[in-house]
Amino acid sequence: MKNIRVIKTGINVSKIQAQLEKYPEDWGSQKGVKNAEVKDPHQYITSVDVLQLVMGGIEKPGQQVGDTEICIKTPAYKNHSAVRKVVRKYFPEIRRCGFLALPVDEIVGAHIDEGTYYLNKDRYHLSIQGQYQYFVGKESVIVDPGTLLWFNNKIPHGTVNLGDVTRITFVFDVPQ
Repeated sequence: MKNIRVIKTGINVSKIQAQLEKYPEDWGSQKGVKNAEVKDPHQYITSVDVLQLVMGGIEKPGQQVGDTEICIKTPAYKNHSAVRKVVRKYFPEIRRCGFLALPVDEIVGAHIDEGTYYLNKDRYHLSIQGQYQYFVGKESVIVDPGTLLWFNNKIPHGTVNLGDVTRITFVFDVPQ
């Protein structure tokens, strides 16, 4: 496959899961983010929950976060050292990163990560919990916990939770 590459499978993610369970209050940074295109004020962009460790920032009002190199550690960063330790085995430096939780039977529709920030970054997933199908363009792969994969986030990509538990994955960017 050209747009999805499995780097490693069978990675032990139990310490990462233990820290996620220890700090449940770190979740929720995207709850209540409304979709501006939807007229119903009770509808939201997605049911995905986010736990950001390093988030993007802006320099001035109106600037798009995808068009800056600003990376800000969140207060949750210090609580989740286990995932950083695992990822450092494969990459000496990561930039923006966080956990995404996708409920059972939910999908994240095809989208492209846009902005100048993404032009010189590669995007990876480390699957923590649940099984999901990940698709990039016309390619797809079934992902199980403990799988590290790269994908081309510059073309349409998305996911479907195939499991019977919330899918949790750690998404992170690596400078090229």
